[in-house]
Amino acid sequence: MDVEKPRLSPREQLLRFLLAGLPSFALAFPLNWVLVEYAGFHKAAAYGIVLLCQVTVNFFTCYFFVFQKGSDTPLLHQFWQFIVGIIGFRCGDWAIYSIATTYFSVPYLLMQIANVSIFSLLKFSFARKIMGEPSPERL
Repeated sequence: MDVEKPRLSPREQLLRFLLAGLPSFALAFPLNWVLVEYAGFHKAAAYGIVLLCQVTVNFFTCYFFVFQKGSDTPLLHQFWQFIVGIIGFRCGDWAIYSIATTYFSVPYLLMQIANVSIFSLLKFSFARKIMGEPSPERL
Protein backbone atom coordinates (compact mmCIF):
# COMPACT_ATOMS: atom_id res chain seq x y z
CA MET A 1 0.00 0.00 0.00
CA ASP A 2 1.41 3.36 -1.08
CA VAL A 3 1.01 5.92 1.72
CA GLU A 4 1.50 9.50 0.61
CA LYS A 5 3.66 11.72 2.81
CA PRO A 6 2.16 14.98 4.08
CA ARG A 7 3.19 18.08 2.14
CA LEU A 8 5.93 20.12 3.85
CA SER A 9 5.44 23.81 4.56
CA PRO A 10 7.82 26.28 2.89
CA ARG A 11 9.58 26.74 6.25
CA GLU A 12 10.08 22.97 6.60
CA GLN A 13 11.32 22.81 3.01
CA LEU A 14 13.83 25.63 3.69
CA LEU A 15 15.13 23.83 6.77
CA ARG A 16 15.50 20.60 4.81
CA PHE A 17 17.10 22.53 1.93
CA LEU A 18 19.72 23.96 4.28
CA LEU A 19 20.31 20.52 5.84
CA ALA A 20 20.49 18.91 2.40
CA GLY A 21 23.36 21.25 1.57
CA LEU A 22 25.47 19.84 4.40
CA PRO A 23 26.77 16.76 2.53
CA SER A 24 27.99 18.85 -0.40
CA PHE A 25 29.49 21.43 1.95
CA ALA A 26 31.21 18.64 3.88
CA LEU A 27 32.69 17.50 0.56
CA ALA A 28 33.47 21.01 -0.67
CA PHE A 29 35.45 22.35 2.25
CA PRO A 30 38.15 19.63 2.28
CA LEU A 31 38.12 19.33 -1.53
CA ASN A 32 38.82 23.07 -1.87
CA TRP A 33 41.60 22.83 0.71
CA VAL A 34 43.22 19.80 -0.99
CA LEU A 35 43.01 21.35 -4.46
CA VAL A 36 44.59 24.63 -3.28
CA GLU A 37 47.11 23.40 -0.70
CA TYR A 38 48.20 20.05 -2.15
CA ALA A 39 47.32 19.97 -5.83
CA GLY A 40 48.53 23.54 -6.43
CA PHE A 41 45.37 24.81 -8.13
CA HIS A 42 44.74 28.54 -8.21
CA LYS A 43 42.06 29.37 -5.60
CA ALA A 44 39.55 30.49 -8.22
CA ALA A 45 40.02 27.36 -10.38
CA ALA A 46 39.77 25.06 -7.37
CA TYR A 47 36.59 26.74 -6.22
CA GLY A 48 35.06 26.37 -9.70
CA ILE A 49 35.63 22.61 -9.54
CA VAL A 50 34.21 22.51 -6.01
CA LEU A 51 31.09 24.38 -7.10
CA LEU A 52 30.35 21.91 -9.93
CA CYS A 53 30.65 19.01 -7.50
CA GLN A 54 28.39 20.75 -4.98
CA VAL A 55 25.67 21.52 -7.53
CA THR A 56 25.43 17.89 -8.59
CA VAL A 57 25.29 16.56 -5.02
CA ASN A 58 22.78 19.28 -4.04
CA PHE A 59 20.40 18.38 -6.85
CA PHE A 60 20.08 14.79 -5.73
CA THR A 61 19.78 15.61 -2.03
CA CYS A 62 17.06 18.15 -2.86
CA TYR A 63 15.30 15.74 -5.19
CA PHE A 64 15.10 12.92 -2.67
CA PHE A 65 15.05 14.75 0.68
CA VAL A 66 13.55 18.24 0.29
CA PHE A 67 10.92 18.26 -2.44
CA GLN A 68 9.26 14.89 -1.94
CA LYS A 69 6.29 15.38 -4.20
CA GLY A 70 8.27 17.47 -6.63
CA SER A 71 7.09 18.73 -9.95
CA ASP A 72 5.67 16.77 -12.87
CA THR A 73 8.80 17.45 -14.92
CA PRO A 74 10.99 14.39 -15.68
CA LEU A 75 14.11 13.94 -13.53
CA LEU A 76 16.66 14.60 -16.28
CA HIS A 77 14.87 17.79 -17.34
CA GLN A 78 14.76 18.99 -13.71
CA PHE A 79 18.45 18.17 -13.36
CA TRP A 80 19.39 20.32 -16.35
CA GLN A 81 17.13 23.18 -15.26
CA PHE A 82 18.68 23.00 -11.81
CA ILE A 83 22.25 22.84 -13.12
CA VAL A 84 21.80 25.78 -15.51
CA GLY A 85 20.01 27.95 -12.95
CA ILE A 86 22.26 27.16 -10.02
CA ILE A 87 25.34 27.65 -12.18
CA GLY A 88 24.08 31.22 -12.66
CA PHE A 89 24.00 31.68 -8.88
CA ARG A 90 27.33 29.92 -8.57
CA CYS A 91 28.90 32.30 -11.12
CA GLY A 92 27.91 35.15 -8.83
CA ASP A 93 29.21 33.15 -5.87
CA TRP A 94 32.49 32.46 -7.68
CA ALA A 95 32.90 36.11 -8.77
CA ILE A 96 32.37 37.45 -5.23
CA TYR A 97 34.70 34.78 -3.83
CA SER A 98 37.40 35.46 -6.43
CA ILE A 99 37.29 39.24 -6.01
CA ALA A 100 37.28 39.03 -2.21
CA THR A 101 40.15 36.53 -2.02
CA THR A 102 42.26 38.02 -4.83
CA TYR A 103 41.86 41.77 -4.39
CA PHE A 104 40.85 42.14 -0.75
CA SER A 105 42.87 39.28 0.79
CA VAL A 106 39.84 37.74 2.50
CA PRO A 107 40.87 34.24 3.67
CA TYR A 108 39.57 31.79 1.06
CA LEU A 109 37.92 29.33 3.44
CA LEU A 110 36.20 32.16 5.34
CA MET A 111 34.85 33.55 2.06
CA GLN A 112 33.58 30.11 1.12
CA ILE A 113 31.54 30.02 4.34
CA ALA A 114 30.30 33.61 3.85
CA ASN A 115 29.00 32.82 0.37
CA VAL A 116 26.87 29.98 1.75
CA SER A 117 24.96 32.56 3.79
CA ILE A 118 24.72 35.04 0.95
CA PHE A 119 23.27 32.66 -1.63
CA SER A 120 21.22 30.09 0.34
CA LEU A 121 17.83 31.82 0.24
CA LEU A 122 18.16 32.74 -3.43
CA LYS A 123 19.01 29.16 -4.39
CA PHE A 124 16.18 27.76 -2.25
CA SER A 125 13.63 29.99 -3.96
CA PHE A 126 14.90 28.94 -7.38
CA ALA A 127 15.05 25.20 -6.54
CA ARG A 128 11.53 25.32 -5.13
CA LYS A 129 10.20 26.69 -8.42
CA ILE A 130 11.82 23.85 -10.37
CA MET A 131 11.40 20.90 -8.03
CA GLY A 132 8.97 21.72 -5.27
CA GLU A 133 5.63 22.84 -6.60
CA PRO A 134 3.58 19.89 -7.81
CA SER A 135 0.57 20.45 -10.00
CA PRO A 136 -2.79 20.60 -8.14
CA GLU A 137 -3.78 17.08 -9.22
CA ARG A 138 -0.67 15.64 -7.49
CA LEU A 139 -1.47 17.27 -4.13
